[in-house]
Amino acid sequence: MIALLVIAAALSQDYSFATTAEHYGYFYPTAYYDHDGADWNCGDFQYSGHRGNDFGVGSWSGMDAGRDLVAAADGTVLVAHDGEYDRCSTGDCDGGGGFGNYVKLQHADGKVTYYGHMRQWSVAVAEGQYVPCGTHLGQVGSSGYSTGPHLHFEVRNAEGSQGDPFDGDCSFPPSWWVVQGAYMGLPGRACESSGPCTAAGVLACGDALDGRNDGAGATDEHAYYGCSEFSYTGPEVVWTFSTPRDEPVTLALTGLAADLDLYVLGSLACDASDCVTASSNPHGEDEGVTFDAAAGEEYAVVVDGWEDAVSGFHLAVACQGGEDSGPDDTEGPTDSPGPDDSEASGPWPPGDRQRLEPSEPGCGCGAVPRISGGAWWLAPLGLALRRRRRAG
Repeated sequence: MIALLVIAAALSQDYSFATTAEHYGYFYPTAYYDHDGADWNCGDFQYSGHRGNDFGVGSWSGMDAGRDLVAAADGTVLVAHDGEYDRCSTGDCDGGGGFGNYVKLQHADGKVTYYGHMRQWSVAVAEGQYVPCGTHLGQVGSSGYSTGPHLHFEVRNAEGSQGDPFDGDCSFPPSWWVVQGAYMGLPGRACESSGPCTAAGVLACGDALDGRNDGAGATDEHAYYGCSEFSYTGPEVVWTFSTPRDEPVTLALTGLAADLDLYVLGSLACDASDCVTASSNPHGEDEGVTFDAAAGEEYAVVVDGWEDAVSGFHLAVACQGGEDSGPDDTEGPTDSPGPDDSEASGPWPPGDRQRLEPSEPGCGCGAVPRISGGAWWLAPLGLALRRRRRAG
């Protein structure tokens, strides 16, 4: 249990309250997450089965004035659903799985956030888009299972279990707000950055090295790279790579005894904004990618472990022009298909991982509850275990 707590703390993503400075003063709590009959502070400002936190904006007049919603943390848009009726007052309007118009963001620690019941045609982002903390997502509405205009803010782990970002005597620490704020008040508006990756070394054309993802220069700070919706709890090792010419480059990761995956990013930012390509085969299978490197551009090469996987590996770098390729070299032969030129080398690797869609509806602001879910503690702390896409 202690080890799991350490992992959870290392990978936790903290949130800013999801509105602008201009509109912050219009929001107030209307219902907290239900902890079996109590809210996070052991009060009764919740309703049975509510698995999110609700914030009102002044009823219909507030909605009509327009109250902006923004990303609570850096992330990638998994769902941007719009077009549903947005003046629901009965708590049972169809659409969006109960969330109505909503946005779902994937964050660097593997958790996702939902922004539910938004105003019709206000959703301002698109699926697959990277959004830094504070990016405009849309406006507050009353779509889906809602009885009045409000933001339903919900957090789920990679297994789909809901969790409460508030830390109190009746919830589970730590807080997931950068600034939690007082009971019956609002969390603060402060964004947190996960920080860039730290390079353990430099790769060049023709290099071949042996290492471990928990060896010299490894870190355990990043879990999500934007190449898919999946996240990693194992340690990672990162290198920079560049070539002096425009040429295809092939990376081959072999000799694996556990499930490591391979990523190429456009920089060391490691903020999910610049995935180039990835390979994520199951179990201990070899990984390989081929990508078109631009002359002089610096890339980050990442080897990370799935579900705490640790293994030795052999990493080889092959460039079209050979290990001493440079700007004066003549063009080499066209890259021919090989074992690393598979579909699994694309930026959105296929496989049998299951996409996490909202299987449960949103909130009702006092209406008959529409959400049911297991206790958060039954999800083995959420962050340490991930839904696997592997076959077998």
